[in-house]
Amino acid sequence: MPDALRPGQAPAGPSAPPAASPVAPAAPPVAPAGPEPAADGRPPHRPSWLRAALWSLIIVAAGVALGGAGYRLERTHLIQLPSVARTADGLVITAQPGHELSGLGLDGPRLVWQDGASIEYLDTTDGRVLLLGPGAGMRVTWEPAVSDRFAVWFEAERQASLAAQLVVYDTLTGRRRAFGDVGSVRSFPALSGDLAVWCSALQLGQPQILGARVGGGSRFLSIADGDGAPVVSGGLVVWAAGWTGPFYAEDVTSGTQWPVTASLTSGRLTGLALSGRTLVWGQQGKLGGSGVVAAADVDAGGQQTVASGATGLAGPSYDGTTVVWAASAGSGSKVLASRPGFGGSTTVATVDGHVTEVAVSGDSVAWIVHSGSGWSVVVRRLPQ
Repeated sequence: MPDALRPGQAPAGPSAPPAASPVAPAAPPVAPAGPEPAADGRPPHRPSWLRAALWSLIIVAAGVALGGAGYRLERTHLIQLPSVARTADGLVITAQPGHELSGLGLDGPRLVWQDGASIEYLDTTDGRVLLLGPGAGMRVTWEPAVSDRFAVWFEAERQASLAAQLVVYDTLTGRRRAFGDVGSVRSFPALSGDLAVWCSALQLGQPQILGARVGGGSRFLSIADGDGAPVVSGGLVVWAAGWTGPFYAEDVTSGTQWPVTASLTSGRLTGLALSGRTLVWGQQGKLGGSGVVAAADVDAGGQQTVASGATGLAGPSYDGTTVVWAASAGSGSKVLASRPGFGGSTTVATVDGHVTEVAVSGDSVAWIVHSGSGWSVVVRRLPQ
């Protein structure tokens, strides 16, 4: 028996196979290099997609906030608001040079108007002007209306836009919101409580008298087909089918519609006002002294003349107690008022300039006047 082999010794004899070369074991797979440990020896944090998404949201929110702040800064400092001065019996709001005022609305202490492309609001108790519109990206507005809580107006990117927005401002909370797309504007809005009415074409060539409860929701009320310039009191809507009439009325609760009996003149309507069941309007013919202010019961007719023989008629406005209008007087205008029963009239003010619009609410009357010094809104107490 052969001697035991020493370690590393091959067996003797020609029949022994040659020694095989040693094979190194396979190397384990190399793991991808990870992040280096932190200097303090703690394991590094793995990248978090949630954290990245959160940072992205923070950056976007910051951008929106900065954009909004920039917009408010621009509106506050680059748009010149009118100046307000208190007088012994009211306020005078004077527009900046080159600015034209229109769209006057008054309800209690709440006063609104249009200043160029801007919608402005003032509470007569504090005398501070607030800029309500237009919103970002909008360049055009239509004349506003105001009630005991809300103000409404239209905004669009351009005058001929087919996609104007109804915008609502809550005077109690100080918040504004876009209510909905009204299509192509055909008339300015009117407002009573939270019921706004107007004429617009949601589809091209199909104008309608529309309404909305702006205090909540976003649903439009379809009142009637066709063109018109509506006014509203409570749930009663009345509109003029053209610049010379006739008038139609509808109760939005019942949907009942009927023509209003009125003996309209051939003159062009200068204003339409409604309070309760009484409709008041003005018409001005081409001849001097042809202006008429008249009133009628919406249900029974019974028309009566409030004033006649006017030239340069503006208004009227009616709050259920007092009718107010303006007419040319020499080189200026007179603001006049008629009390219950519409018997005679009282001169509220003799104005140096041309009065273009009037508004009345309770014991206050307001008007817009254009004179050589520019445009202004005057607020005054009615004479007792």
